[in-house]
Amino acid sequence: MRSEPGASESRNSQIKKRILGKMAQNQAGVNLGKGMADPYIPVLAVTLGASTPQLGWLQAFMNLFPAVMQVPWGKLSDFFGRRIPFLAIGGVMSFALYFFMIAVIDAWQLIIVVAVQMLIGSMMIPTWSALVGDVTTVKDRGSVMGRFFAISTVASLVGTLFAGAIVPSSDAVLRDYAIPFFCAGIVGIVASLILYEIAEEKRRLFASPKTLFAFSVKSLIFFKDFTENKFFRNLVILNSSYNFIMSLIWPLLYMTYMMVLGASAFEIGIIVVIERASTLFFQTKVGKLLDVIGPMPQILISRFAFISVPIVYALATEIWHICVLNLALGFATAMSNVSFFAYILDVSPEEKKGEYFAVYNTVIGLATFVGSIIGGYLAFYFLEYYDDLVLGLGAVYAISAVGRIVGAFFFLKLKDPVKYPDTLRGVIRKWYARWRGRISGA
Repeated sequence: MRSEPGASESRNSQIKKRILGKMAQNQAGVNLGKGMADPYIPVLAVTLGASTPQLGWLQAFMNLFPAVMQVPWGKLSDFFGRRIPFLAIGGVMSFALYFFMIAVIDAWQLIIVVAVQMLIGSMMIPTWSALVGDVTTVKDRGSVMGRFFAISTVASLVGTLFAGAIVPSSDAVLRDYAIPFFCAGIVGIVASLILYEIAEEKRRLFASPKTLFAFSVKSLIFFKDFTENKFFRNLVILNSSYNFIMSLIWPLLYMTYMMVLGASAFEIGIIVVIERASTLFFQTKVGKLLDVIGPMPQILISRFAFISVPIVYALATEIWHICVLNLALGFATAMSNVSFFAYILDVSPEEKKGEYFAVYNTVIGLATFVGSIIGGYLAFYFLEYYDDLVLGLGAVYAISAVGRIVGAFFFLKLKDPVKYPDTLRGVIRKWYARWRGRISGA
């Protein structure tokens, strides 16, 4: 007996709803766990007495593997035609490493554990995106991704506040981080195993191992596109250089929090929460603006806005100075998130969008890897030279500030080949006219 078409559609809809529900649970649990631990890994490193070069290596590995390993993990997932095993196994293994972090006895051990975790955990990034693509359509993909983004952000913020609240406000030692890191590992493992409740559709293998190898090698040879597509080439060169300059100070931020400003774990959690909440608040608003004026105005605003970061960190005397900075920078961060993504979509050929994103992320990852290491060693040199914590860190902040100023002006040469309905100046004029009209009407 054949089932009615309506009944079949209703059953498919229920199955899809159940799958999306499990995926939402996974994202809530995974990001709750990450929120409990990830913001406090550099705090743990400083507590262990990490030097600035060690903090540089720690930040470098956190920058590198999530970027450069997306292509090989994604291709391996496509080859086996599976997403769930990569997400579940990668999640269990990477979250289990939080247990090892609370057992380390020095900074180098922590760095090695974090590097292994970043390598394993990077398999979850491309396979999660692929799973979302498998279970959604063009019609509902945006709304589903928006829902997952909101769930992930809220869960991460809750985890960060929870961990910050239970770590002592001062004189924290290694054992004080045991509870949040242990909870992060348990929550993340359970959330990863939830995905096994999804019955993944069986697919044939992508190709033979020989074909996969040839395809992988070919996909890495992007120099032709890189040289011929001047818009993409200019973007990669400019933004990888800018990110290199930005990453010089990343290893030093937590030293400023803890050793200069005397911030507690809870206050550091507040800093992270303010930054993420502000970005989340502005994300949809700048996305709507981008559809009208295009990515270039937002790219420029974000590059010039980030000049303020090293300046404020060098001059800050109270923790609330950093909080105010992060609150204001949520606008620029949200612009940066959407504008670079949109620019790559604008300049990349339809059949090579995935490859362009992979190349872009890989180059940025390599640039920030090198930048973080150099920043750590620069700080070590200046700390030895000045024999003063504030002056030593301040010298690296000054170098980053000057580099950002120069780099931001170079972005004025970047052009968008796509014409958008309006300009930023035109939008401001319209807003001003409406505002004058309301004042006059009142």
